[in-house]
Amino acid sequence: MSETLQYQRNLEYLVKLLRVYFQIDEIVDFALNELGDDEIVVEISAVKDRVRKVIEKLIS
Repeated sequence: MSETLQYQRNLEYLVKLLRVYFQIDEIVDFALNELGDDEIVVEISAVKDRVRKVIEKLIS
């Protein structure tokens, strides 16, 4: 696989992860404000942190 093709795939993957990250952020806001369920917020925030770590690895 060419380096350019790999770079393009990584970039597409990064864009998808960023979309997921911001969607999770909206879900956390909803759970916090509308549901008031701290347990769910903690679990969703943990997933958000894992996604953030993957994003950081891709851009480093």
